[in-house]
Amino acid sequence: MSVYVTKRGDRHHSRPDCGSIVGPQRTAVTMGWVVHPVEEVSQAEAEQRGKSEPCPACAE
Repeated sequence: MSVYVTKRGDRHHSRPDCGSIVGPQRTAVTMGWVVHPVEEVSQAEAEQRGKSEPCPACAE
């Protein structure tokens, strides 16, 4: 199963358009900060990266 992660986040997401991803990215763009792309990875890879907890906003 694929999940979605961001470089700085500490959870994995079931949708790349989750509000917990999109909202902070919009804020970062507004502030002129670097926005890292959302990555699609396996759940095992997400866990290896320390993102084992699912996002409560888009949890399956």
